[in-house]
Amino acid sequence: LRFKGTVTKDDTKWGLIFAPDNTVHRVLEGNYLGQNHGRIISINESEVEVTEIVPDGLGGWMERQAALALSE
Repeated sequence: LRFKGTVTKDDTKWGLIFAPDNTVHRVLEGNYLGQNHGRIISINESEVEVTEIVPDGLGGWMERQAALALSE
């Protein structure tokens, strides 16, 4: 997944995510994306911040912070 930019309409900021199947998806804060149940925390001009739920290696789960940086 690659973050390609933002679009603002009616005071709502959408992130534009380019997927491997050559489609572009509009996402909002609170939407989910990725393989690790990533919940979008914030969208700004340079990145999309995500909290993912990943295995901790001990049979449990933990939250991990990640970001998709703007790519040209």
